Amino acid sequence: MSDITEEAGIAIGTFYLYFADKLEVFRAVVDLIQAELRLHLRNSDAEDRLSRERQGLSDFLAFACDRPKMFRILQESYIVDSDIYFAYFEGIAASYAKRLKAAQKNKQIIDGDPDIQAWCLIAISNFLGMRYSRAGLRKSKHEAIVKTAADFIAFGLAPEGRRRDLPPGRALPQRGEGKSG
Repeated sequence: MSDITEEAGIAIGTFYLYFADKLEVFRAVVDLIQAELRLHLRNSDAEDRLSRERQGLSDFLAFACDRPKMFRILQESYIVDSDIYFAYFEGIAASYAKRLKAAQKNKQIIDGDPDIQAWCLIAISNFLGMRYSRAGLRKSKHEAIVKTAADFIAFGLAPEGRRRDLPPGRALPQRGEGKSG
């Protein structure tokens, strides 16, 4: 708390006029991070979902590079009160899943559970942001990161043409599957 009050230029007693305890501070800071992130990501003018994913990832990485401490704050919120941590991600995932469901309906992305898709996409963005917002790595490979991740999101790991050979919902064969012998 002393670091926060020192940076804000206020006395710790004044600080506690606004916040009853550390838990309330974490809740307010995490809510602020989420609000700023949502505002930052609403600027995409891309027509289709995959283009929006690419733009959103690029915008998220820029946001993360400008606020690298947000990952530490989020992780500490898990330790202080995991409900704060999960509320942050669940709030993002819920609205994300709605947009993914609409994109499925419009045949812009594959069918599937939009909630699971949202959590997968959040994990990709979050961990790339955590990795590449660190000092010394910030913005060093921004375009390469976005291109590689966007291609991964759009095409997965299957080699070109392979994915089209599989019926919907069919996983890639496991080693030795389908061989007679």
